[in-house]
Amino acid sequence: MQESALAEPFVLLERESEVGSIRAALRAAGLGAGGVLVVEGAAGMGKSRLLEEARVQASELGVRVLNARATELEQGFPFGVVRQLFERALLQAEPGERDRWLAGAAALAAEVVTGAPTTGATTSAGPSAGDRGYAWHHGLYWLASNLAADSPLALVVDDLQWCDGPSARALAFIARRLEGQALALILATWPLDPALMPEAATLVADPAVQLLRPAPLTRGAIRSLVAARVSSEPDDRFIDACAEVTGANPFLLGELLDEAAARDLAPSAVAAAEVGEIVPRGVANAVLLRLARLLPAAAALARALSALGDGAQLGDAARLADVSGAELEAAIAALVSVGVLESAGTVQFTHPILRAAIYGDLSAAERERLHQAAARIERERGAPAVQVAAHVMHTEPAAEAEAVAVLRDAARYALALGDAAGAAAFLSRALDEPPAAGDRPAVMLELGLALARAGAPEAIEPLTEIVERGVDPAAIAAAAIELSGMLFFANRAAEGAAILRRAQERLPAGEPARAQLEVALLGLSSTSASARRQAEAAIAGLRDPGGPARDVLQATTLATLAMNEVRYLRSASRAIDLAERALAAGLPLEPQRGENWALLALGALAIAGRFDAAQRGVDEILARARARGAVLTVMTMLSLRALIAVRHRGDLAGGQADAEAAIELAPELLGARFLVLAVAAAVLAGLERDVTPDSLRRLIDRTGVRYDSEFTSSSQLRYASGVLAAAAGNHEAAVEELCGCALDGPAFGGENPAMLPWRSAAALSLAELGRHAEARNLAADELRRAQSFGASYAIGVALRTQALVGPGSERAKRLEVALEVLAPSPAQLEHARVLVDLGATMRAAGQRTAARKPLLEGLALAARCGARTLEGRTRAELGAIGVRPRTTEHIGADSLTPSERRVVDLAAAGGTNREIAQTLFVTEKTVETHLGRSFRKLDISSRRQLPDVLARLGG
Repeated sequence: MQESALAEPFVLLERESEVGSIRAALRAAGLGAGGVLVVEGAAGMGKSRLLEEARVQASELGVRVLNARATELEQGFPFGVVRQLFERALLQAEPGERDRWLAGAAALAAEVVTGAPTTGATTSAGPSAGDRGYAWHHGLYWLASNLAADSPLALVVDDLQWCDGPSARALAFIARRLEGQALALILATWPLDPALMPEAATLVADPAVQLLRPAPLTRGAIRSLVAARVSSEPDDRFIDACAEVTGANPFLLGELLDEAAARDLAPSAVAAAEVGEIVPRGVANAVLLRLARLLPAAAALARALSALGDGAQLGDAARLADVSGAELEAAIAALVSVGVLESAGTVQFTHPILRAAIYGDLSAAERERLHQAAARIERERGAPAVQVAAHVMHTEPAAEAEAVAVLRDAARYALALGDAAGAAAFLSRALDEPPAAGDRPAVMLELGLALARAGAPEAIEPLTEIVERGVDPAAIAAAAIELSGMLFFANRAAEGAAILRRAQERLPAGEPARAQLEVALLGLSSTSASARRQAEAAIAGLRDPGGPARDVLQATTLATLAMNEVRYLRSASRAIDLAERALAAGLPLEPQRGENWALLALGALAIAGRFDAAQRGVDEILARARARGAVLTVMTMLSLRALIAVRHRGDLAGGQADAEAAIELAPELLGARFLVLAVAAAVLAGLERDVTPDSLRRLIDRTGVRYDSEFTSSSQLRYASGVLAAAAGNHEAAVEELCGCALDGPAFGGENPAMLPWRSAAALSLAELGRHAEARNLAADELRRAQSFGASYAIGVALRTQALVGPGSERAKRLEVALEVLAPSPAQLEHARVLVDLGATMRAAGQRTAARKPLLEGLALAARCGARTLEGRTRAELGAIGVRPRTTEHIGADSLTPSERRVVDLAAAGGTNREIAQTLFVTEKTVETHLGRSFRKLDISSRRQLPDVLARLGG
């Protein structure tokens, strides 16, 4: 805290503990053990002075410091504090240094720190903003990490209570990832109200934060300060009066003593009675008395600066105060001399209390005049729109076109930087101005879009008004798409679909905006059951456009038709053709914008049996999404890849690793319902990898995922939950859960066993319950359906089930048929199951020699898949015929945890620790820990050995 000039030498009295904690935090950062330290207290308690001490200590310890100070008037400037921290360092860096700092994922931070992003880059409801925001946060974290890699770094932020929301979220993101970093966050703030400042409050409330709360000064410290200031021994009653009036607040005490000295007031018992009367409205306002003693120009400049805020350009302040030349220099010198302004650097008050006192003394009319003039002055010199708009927000509406224009520009900037709430505030004020009649619909649309992206229910009214009464087709489409997305994420997808159809009705045939609405409607219907039911007629009318997709509508049409082939049990080959043509054009994928055609097409490819092609497509999208930090797309693709790996390819370790990675990312983005694919994959993989059913049930509970009759993808969770119940021995519950898949509409996938083999799973549980006729009927139904669709993988699964629940005398023959179908398939786990079932059947029939070969082959495949449960069963069967194969349990690649596996795979491909951390959205410390454990498990000492070792061990 910057106290008044006379008080500064004494303000660290009784702050030895806090100074020690600050030094320890800086030392820890220097040793690569980063952390967060927050100094919390009321205004004037010495927080800023402690931050100044932190800067001094950092210099002594060789820790680089980047500073920022939030201000009340700049709360509407998105990423304003972040730009204060990093912008100057980047602008002043040598080209090579700058390139190094912005390397890798840090490049994502460049547009935030050094310039405004492209306006309009974010075009959908909440999730899009979250995805883009995550990319920026990810980039800022790695920018800080790259800087810290050069030398230990401290990010020091004062007055966090006024920090803009996007910066506070970015700081919280960084704060959660400091393990192993030579990076410290040192912050100062007033006590925070979570309702008013949720982002900053969340950061400070983190259990890992070290919180310092400086205490009020003791009577002994007050006595020392008074004695030093007045050079005589103070009377006890004078000390008591000072403590009572100031609350033992260091800054307020300094202000009181400055005024007492100016009045030549002795610290006597008689003078104690005058202490409380120096400034009746509060000790801080003593500054007003000091201003009254100065030249009029100095007082005018102080009032102008109180309206402009800290960091104002001196030229703006001079024009606003109508002072210049020698008079300006004298005014500045006078304000510095009485401790109102800092003596060097940018123009700013020595303490926010002083600025508040001066600003609070302005009449309403003077505030209006100053802010109006400030807006005009800053607009004329080309200041950023958000800076000008901050002054307009403090003026009364006056139907000025220029005010509306600057507020709209500021809103666009805020929205492009992910501050939807700030954008909405600017636009609400623009409507109050009000805009010209011809501009009102556009402002109304912009307000509705901003409110929708902020998740505010107030968005419904303006957006609905545009859909119902608007005249511009593009505006109608934009409002409908935004509103439908918002309603979908509020579990009101049917209303969203109705809005899209209503907008279509209002647009003439041939209007280009209709195509946008069609894409949105198809996208919504692919995930929402109610939207699907309402769109059935439109979907039934879709026609193959022929050839590869040429635009998003054609890609969406082809992908929808491909998934229809799957959902309605039509043709696997036709589904493959449609899906491949949807993907052939290589169009951009933004699933959070409803452009989920690629997700549908890749899913259709996998279900129809083109596992390798589906995985290649997922890998390509995943690589692009990781490069641009599009974490929502990353999470979506990881979930799909996990399901492909587990359900189809039999890569259990890889699938579980992807599923867990998606689960780890999700809390930063969306609600639990979007995790159904990842959780389903994690459960299915866990069962095969010998994770207990109780542990997997806790995983479901921890993620909060539940079956949702509205969300079509949740059928995968229902299936996994049924298989989990069966693994726990609760076959009655398993049958009930699995047969529930038949109650859902075709959109959920229950018609096609290639998508949901629930009949096979239920048949096995029915057989365990002795309900053999029901089991055989379900198995026969599944086989008929699988053969009708034509996916060999599904046919093989159904044949195996029919063999297991059918007559024992026919089991071996039927298993051999299933083996013929599955042998050429990449579905190694299903192949392994049939081999083990065949060997077990032969062993039970007394064919011990014949059983040996399929059991050993099944064991090798099970080990390659990481299927420990199946491996254990196979070993038991082999043991029954006297075969004891060499153990492979808990050695090699299969011994790695999913998290270790994904790190090792990237390391084997040549990734550095930093590159791996950026790819996986984790810290370098996490990568180092996983590699260290993996090396011990694999019995190697160098990452150069990884490719050969993994290949040799089946990794």
